[in-house]
Amino acid sequence: MKRLPLIGALLALGALLTPMLAQNKTVASRVGFVDADALVQAHPDYNKVQEVQSQARKELAPLEEKLKPLDEKVRSGQATAKERQDYEALAKTYQTTLKKWQDRQNQVLKPILEDVDKAIAKVAKAQGFSVVMSRQVAAQSGLVVYADEDTDLTQAVIQELKR
Repeated sequence: MKRLPLIGALLALGALLTPMLAQNKTVASRVGFVDADALVQAHPDYNKVQEVQSQARKELAPLEEKLKPLDEKVRSGQATAKERQDYEALAKTYQTTLKKWQDRQNQVLKPILEDVDKAIAKVAKAQGFSVVMSRQVAAQSGLVVYADEDTDLTQAVIQELKR
């Protein structure tokens, strides 16, 4: 009679542990790396990003030239009230213009980044990689201190982007 509750408890314990054992199953994972900047620059439409950046520099450079001497005066405390007012107005114009160009660049970059992500996923699946990390981020974070060159998928992804 006393055995029945003991057997029931053991069966219940076994039922509880079974899912835990199934989760501990070892699955081989391959981790790959890519040079994200190189992939974006290798995209066929990257020249559009460069055009936006060039236009932005042309518009921002004159503002920066006017802003720099005023900034030095304001920081040193030698600026007049008018110069401080001019500085604030110019700084606001600069920030607005910079944001406009950043937004335009992001619009051009968005489809490029989507294509790069799709190409990375395609290459990773084809070569059996379950995780792909940015080489720059991994190095800067200190998370990865060594990676075999065989884990670099950058060239394979560039080839995929050219298709």
